[in-house]
Amino acid sequence: MDEVLYLKFRQHPNLRNNLMHTGLAPIIYEDPNDDYWGDGPHGEGANELGSALVRVRAKLRADGLGV
Repeated sequence: MDEVLYLKFRQHPNLRNNLMHTGLAPIIYEDPNDDYWGDGPHGEGANELGSALVRVRAKLRADGLGV
């Protein structure tokens, strides 16, 4: 998933800009119907998508593609 997201944000500068403007804040993917990719119905899900976005944001910054 990280590689797919990395390529997506590398290819689309407007999306990359939105991601980079989150700074160093944690990213929570709120989805009450998905407790793996999202935070689940009670906010206790794995939030794997949010975590992947944080890793991709760090890689983009390390690669000099941040703002």
